[in-house]
Amino acid sequence: MGGPCRLKAEAEKLATKAPDCTDNFQVRPFNFDGQEWQSVEQCYQAQKFLDATFKEKLRLMEKGSGESDSQHGMRVWSEGQRGRDLRPDWEAVKVEMMYRANLAKYLQHGDLQADLLATGDAQLDGAASTNWVMKSGQTVGWSPWNGLIQTRIREELKPVSAQDSDLLESLRKQFEDYLVCQGGNQLPIPGVGS
Repeated sequence: MGGPCRLKAEAEKLATKAPDCTDNFQVRPFNFDGQEWQSVEQCYQAQKFLDATFKEKLRLMEKGSGESDSQHGMRVWSEGQRGRDLRPDWEAVKVEMMYRANLAKYLQHGDLQADLLATGDAQLDGAASTNWVMKSGQTVGWSPWNGLIQTRIREELKPVSAQDSDLLESLRKQFEDYLVCQGGNQLPIPGVGS
């Protein structure tokens, strides 16, 4: 879950809104694991479930006439809280799943890649969102993770010669550490990288 990220320059005290591409609710159709999705949030919510019928119900939720991207995203999020038959490893794979859905969207939209890259090296922080408790007892949330997801993708989209290899290695390690700390995946993780 999450709205648009915020950009924070080191010298600035207040963050400014990041481009719309950093919003998981943004409606920009893309293909993920052989199916079309309207938004990252829609794709993410459906991936939580093993029940193919419920996943398809979520996938078919289109943006209504006069409905904003945010309203559509909240409707999809709300429906995603009603499902049953959750992946047994969901708590372990959810951060990776959000990353993969975002990456798929960017890889299919050059204009969104350009928008994200135009943020330069500014710190990206996610908007206020939901939190959860890890197996370790630590409370984490989508606010920092959404910023990390966008930052990782921004680095990966850069030419190799322009990438901050230390930053990218550190980010990838944080994602891997989260997956391992939560027990690892028990089922294949769909999408880019699978």
